[in-house]
Amino acid sequence: MMQKLHSNLPDINFGHLRTFLALAQVANFSETGRRLGLSQSAVSRHIRGLEEMLGVRLFERLGRRAVLTSAGRALRTRLQALMREAESLPRVIRDLTQGVRGDLRIGASVTAANAIVPPVLGAYRRRYPDVELALQPGNSARLLETLRSGEIDLAFVGCEALPLGVSVRAEIPDEVVLIASRAHPFAGRRIKQEDLRGCDFILRDPGSDTRAVVTQWFQAEGVQPRTLMEVG
Repeated sequence: MMQKLHSNLPDINFGHLRTFLALAQVANFSETGRRLGLSQSAVSRHIRGLEEMLGVRLFERLGRRAVLTSAGRALRTRLQALMREAESLPRVIRDLTQGVRGDLRIGASVTAANAIVPPVLGAYRRRYPDVELALQPGNSARLLETLRSGEIDLAFVGCEALPLGVSVRAEIPDEVVLIASRAHPFAGRRIKQEDLRGCDFILRDPGSDTRAVVTQWFQAEGVQPRTLMEVG
């Protein structure tokens, strides 16, 4: 069932406002009608209707001239700003749909936030300076959930499988390597899977795709790592 929307706002006719601005500029009913393609009587009706709606006189008729009253001058000042905004709306909407103005909420895994995202966002910012960027770091699993829920617009993450409603726009190759101190026995030599058994590891936090990839590799190779520390 349709319901009426009640409002205290007056029912403004934008055609009447346009007529008002034209008359305020040329101060002559006949010339206003000629510019707008209206008869002089139509211009008079527009102005009279606007005055009745607002409850004030907007013009004083001095012979053939129409001179703004103080209320008319106040209305002209406000309307000129409003009309400029209205005229810019198509461009603003076009810019929004083309992605060159507005807000862009970006999620990035810790790895991506440090190694991949900065130069990408720098280039994007130079190309689209009117877009407000907001970066949210986190692990891949959590970011995919926030992406699916609509809390962010896109995410730089690593993942083996995507949740429903999420699609891949670009892929960036990456690799996982083992890092050890120069003083560690592994430094400077090739190692085998069995060498890793019983070693202490600093691993990413659960939910990180890097952690998932490493865990899968450990399981496939029969390595049971000892977790010394987890980092986010």
